Amino acid sequence: MQTLNVIDTATRSGIFQTFTRLVEGSPLEQRLRSKEEFTLFAPVDVSFAYLPAETFDLLLRAENEGVLSEVLGYHVVFGKIMSCELRGLCKRPTIYGVELTIDDSSQLRVDGARLLHADILASNGVIHGIDRLLMPNKSASAASH
Repeated sequence: MQTLNVIDTATRSGIFQTFTRLVEGSPLEQRLRSKEEFTLFAPVDVSFAYLPAETFDLLLRAENEGVLSEVLGYHVVFGKIMSCELRGLCKRPTIYGVELTIDDSSQLRVDGARLLHADILASNGVIHGIDRLLMPNKSASAASH
């Protein structure tokens, strides 16, 4: 039985360092440490190399904290959903109510991001490593200004 929560498991794995640094100190971090069960779609570190530098800088600015929270929350859904269960789903609401699209027509994808690492178990859920940062439409337009 895994004893670390979702966020500590992600940190300990060593492949989600950029994402976990973004989550540190946020309200989302506290939720991911709670007893609630979550599925975290975490972008692997290399995926941030493909994010435009200006988008990343905008997300890190203090005045854009709301946008960053929205983007981070877009990676989390309630409940523990293993990769085999994802295959039967089309959409799943995030913890903030925005729908993620799940596509398994050729490769398992979540909002277009490919699953690179599946079913990393934690005490309060599961982590799936994805190949890019997910951006909800509203946040993507805010981050590009």
